[in-house]
Amino acid sequence: MEEQVIYHPDFFAIPEGEGKPYLIAFHCAGCGKTWFPILPYCPSCWSNQFEKIALHTGKLYTYTVQNTPQAGVKAPLLFGFVDFPEEGVRVGAQIEVEAGKVKEQLKIGMEMQVIAGPIREEKGGKQVISYKFMPAV
Repeated sequence: MEEQVIYHPDFFAIPEGEGKPYLIAFHCAGCGKTWFPILPYCPSCWSNQFEKIALHTGKLYTYTVQNTPQAGVKAPLLFGFVDFPEEGVRVGAQIEVEAGKVKEQLKIGMEMQVIAGPIREEKGGKQVISYKFMPAV
């Protein structure tokens, strides 16, 4: 298998050592709103001055199960949206849970954490790594 590639390293960080993966959100210096991912300017006040902030855990807003995902993605694919209420941001991503136990492991409103993991496999076997969510431990 070829080496892995990180998808969107500009707004997803995997610290070396013992640090946990996190999303990089952008707090507007002009109006104080937070955005994910980065935008060229703030849609609220048109400022282009942002401060990076880390998103680690949020609350599950909703999810769905795809039994026929796109090529390179293993079925079934769980995809959901997680709210980060303090920052006012909602982020969509794949969800990692034990196969066959979705209903037992996922509950709307539960705490979810950001993790790193393969989101698809390219031709030739190269894994594409990005952010995912899983129930917080």
